[in-house]
Amino acid sequence: MPLHDSAPEIAPPTDLYAGEWHIEPARRVYVNRNLRMRNVRMVGFDMDYTLAVYDKVVLEKLAFEATRDKLIAELHYPESIRALEYDPECVIRGLIVDKKQGNVLKIDQYGYVTRAYHGLQLVPSERRKALYRTTRIRLASDRYMSIDTLFGLPEATLFLQLVEHFESVQKNPWKDYTRVYDDVRHCIDRAHADNTIKQEIIREPERFIVKDPMLAATLVAFRQQGKKLFLLTNSEPYYTQIVMHHLLDGALEGRRSWRDYFDWVIVSARKPDFYEWERPLVPLTPEDMTAAGMPSGMAPVHTGGCVRQFESLAGQRGDEVLYVGDHTFGDILRAKKRPGWRTAMLIEELRREIELDRALLPDYQQVDALLAKRNNVILEINRLRRRQQQQAHRREDASVPAEERGHLTEQAEGVQARLEALQAELAAVNQQVKDRKAQIDHRFNKHWGKLFKCGDINSRFGQQVKDFACIYTSAVSNFLAYPGDMYFRSTREIMPHEMGLDGV
Repeated sequence: MPLHDSAPEIAPPTDLYAGEWHIEPARRVYVNRNLRMRNVRMVGFDMDYTLAVYDKVVLEKLAFEATRDKLIAELHYPESIRALEYDPECVIRGLIVDKKQGNVLKIDQYGYVTRAYHGLQLVPSERRKALYRTTRIRLASDRYMSIDTLFGLPEATLFLQLVEHFESVQKNPWKDYTRVYDDVRHCIDRAHADNTIKQEIIREPERFIVKDPMLAATLVAFRQQGKKLFLLTNSEPYYTQIVMHHLLDGALEGRRSWRDYFDWVIVSARKPDFYEWERPLVPLTPEDMTAAGMPSGMAPVHTGGCVRQFESLAGQRGDEVLYVGDHTFGDILRAKKRPGWRTAMLIEELRREIELDRALLPDYQQVDALLAKRNNVILEINRLRRRQQQQAHRREDASVPAEERGHLTEQAEGVQARLEALQAELAAVNQQVKDRKAQIDHRFNKHWGKLFKCGDINSRFGQQVKDFACIYTSAVSNFLAYPGDMYFRSTREIMPHEMGLDGV
């Protein structure tokens, strides 16, 4: 049965206030579709990279090395690849692996490839266009793999490094890139399945998991607002117990176990199939609970199941439920599409992107000034070219006196000189814009630039966040700054022709 709260109300920390403009931008909740929190009766959470935030570099390095070592031990890859080391800058979330070509791609919101790497080498623009501009990429094809979660970064990094190693280091190109990627995928799955990775996390959870000191207070605040809470994770019972114990046990007085924060816990959920299949929602037996280290007498723990059965058990459905997760496909899209839940996406990288955007504001302003200057130069070039045409027409007119035609020739020479100077200035400004934009991109990631953008338009990942998530933010505890009846209202959408209107 759901638990009732009697703990005293917990005040938000003094640096957070219930009011959007008083919250630092990196801690705000951002809105794609209007959401009235007073209509939300139940809030659910994924565990990994949502409630449990991992130290990205430490965990990804562990997964990279475990996969690399299995390639050598189990698939007989050469011992020389043991020298490969994890580079946290090599890939970012939202990229696409082209297994056939041995490339990793960044795609914009319209499906066009804006950047590509083959191994560790940037694919030249002409080569990239030849490969990907004549045909649209069909991401449903087995040829492509999406890097939708932070868990996918180590395998994509290792894939690129293997392509580089076989082609540049061994001077022995491995033509079957699909085989290389599938081998990497097989070995990283094995490293998860045989607990090579999880055993290290279990041994030292404090090394891998970053505790949010305000997480417990945030969950309590939700419950004090009258909302039921549930945990819905693909992780096994024993691993869920260890991670959640580390995060929440003893975090607040009067709550000895992490399960005191939840009304229901579902483990081994097998999302996204949880939203599609019809499977029984099975309570863990006392023996299973004991084996997982879970004490009895708290929030019930179920395994497997499906969304229909869970909604029936919980007594809430559709837009009465808000689900918080980090996976665009497995957590956000499926939860929104199938049961019609409202969705909140956790994007750990958002905080750094916002902080960098603010720090780079002078650089953006310089780019805007250069673009305005470029437009003025282009307009002046166009004006002078029209003047040239008029002068040429007058010079060819037999009715124009010879003396005037002479003056027109002198003027034409001056216009031509001015045009040449402006064209040189335009080339210089274009180069300055290109260089400054490249410098800005490099600050975010030296290979791929901003997570949410391809130049001035949304990246595929950025557009997915916009399309799939009702709201998004950088941490669960950011909700603590908002009142329980908060109306998350989306900003007014502005078309280009509305930009010059008063008040816009």
